[in-house]
Amino acid sequence: MSLRRHLKKLLRETAQDVAYVESLGAPNVPIEVDFSYSTQIPWPSLWKFAQFAYLAEQYGYRYAGLDPGLRASGTPFFFRRLPDEPERAARTRERFPDATGGGRLPGMRSWPVPVLTLPEAHREVKLLHARIAIDYYDAIRRQPSRPWLIGIPLVVLLVLLVNGELHAAGLRVAGGTVAALLLALGASRVFMRRRIAAYRRLLSE
Repeated sequence: MSLRRHLKKLLRETAQDVAYVESLGAPNVPIEVDFSYSTQIPWPSLWKFAQFAYLAEQYGYRYAGLDPGLRASGTPFFFRRLPDEPERAARTRERFPDATGGGRLPGMRSWPVPVLTLPEAHREVKLLHARIAIDYYDAIRRQPSRPWLIGIPLVVLLVLLVNGELHAAGLRVAGGTVAALLLALGASRVFMRRRIAAYRRLLSE
C-alpha cells in the first residue's frame, strides 16, 4: 500500500469516528475524546512507516507506539489525535491541497519511486524511524523463543522420517542444519539488541 493510499485510509477512518461521535449528540467533539488510529505496518520497510508517521502528524495524528489494547494481535501500532488536530489538518490542506489526490505529500518529493524525504523533514522522519524501530524490535524480542528451539529440530526430524534418511549421514546433515538455524536465530536476537541500543542513543542525543 502506498503512502498516499494509507494516508487516505487514516483520514477516512478518523473522519468516520468523529462523525459517529457527532451523531450521538455532540456536534462540537470535545478534545477529551481520545480518537486514535491503529494499524499493522503495511510495508516491509520501517523507514517507509516512519514517513507515514510524519505525514500523519502533519494532519494531527502523532505516532504513539504499540496499541496497548491490541498487543496480542502481533505488532499493531497506533496514532493518537493531537489537541490541535483541526488546525494542523487545515494548515496542511491549505499548503498541500491535492496531497491525497496525486499531488505532492508534505515533506516528501513526488518522485522518484519510492517517495524520498525532503531535507527539511529528514531529521523528524529519522527520529520517528528510531522510535518505531525500538517499539518493533522490542515487540519481536518479547516473543518467546522456546517454540523455535523445539520446533526447528522437530521439523528437521520429520523431514528425515518422511524421506527415509534416518541414518548417520542424514543425521549429521540434519544436525548441521539445526545448528545453523539456531545460530541464525541467536544472531538475530543479538542484532536486535544492538540496533535498539543504537536507536536509544540517537533519541537520547
